[in-house]
Amino acid sequence: MPTRTSAVDQDQPVGRKARRRPWPGGVPSSPPAAQLSRRSLHDDIADLLRDRIVEGKMPPGSFIDEATLVQSLGVSRTPIREALKVLAFEGLVTIFPNRGSYVARLAPQDAEALIEVLAELEGFSAYLACQRLTDEDLLVLRRLHEDMVSAFRKKNKLEYFNLNQRIHAKIIDCSRNDYLADTHRAYTGRLRRVRYLGTPTPKQWRSSVQEHEEILAALVDRDAERARSLVTAHVAGIWPMVEAVLLAESEEQTSLDQAL
Repeated sequence: MPTRTSAVDQDQPVGRKARRRPWPGGVPSSPPAAQLSRRSLHDDIADLLRDRIVEGKMPPGSFIDEATLVQSLGVSRTPIREALKVLAFEGLVTIFPNRGSYVARLAPQDAEALIEVLAELEGFSAYLACQRLTDEDLLVLRRLHEDMVSAFRKKNKLEYFNLNQRIHAKIIDCSRNDYLADTHRAYTGRLRRVRYLGTPTPKQWRSSVQEHEEILAALVDRDAERARSLVTAHVAGIWPMVEAVLLAESEEQTSLDQAL
């Protein structure tokens, strides 16, 4: 049973009597369906919702009102439901049959356990990548890194975050191990939102960029052991920021529960 911050009365069963509240500030404005690219409508909708969840515009536990999305996006329910299935697979949404979809919550202890697993998975993927990546792969990684550094200099957090995630995904891809990639994909989505919301200090942000420089250098040198060590430490290092976000959310939730 989900908890329902900001969208549904706290600690009440989801059903006919549940009073659904809108997202804080209302549903963010969205481009009409005609402005969405045609690669796949449900993929585009998933991208829009993913960004809203990651940026905190759709808070954890909030009810996802399909009818409101139909109206605001100008599409039918079918692509919206397909998009929600994609996000559910990523761990960003929880779907309850006959009860609707909610933005997923993540407990601090679960997040810490996930980070431990992801650190080892990504470190191992870097180890394999050093043995299997091509010159073309390195060119892609260099370009992504340069774009990420540019976003850092512009202090564009969302652009930086998305490029950062693409670099990590590319390293996973370069492992050429589909089982590793599937396992990583199954877990990493659940941390996407808190990874974005974790606000690093300027020093921490610069340090993260420097760590990426060192990781790229290890991949270029195909130094498997060093790449593995650097990536494992880099991913494990996100825990303090993630913990701070989740503890703050937990305190806010407690305050809301006491007020209701």
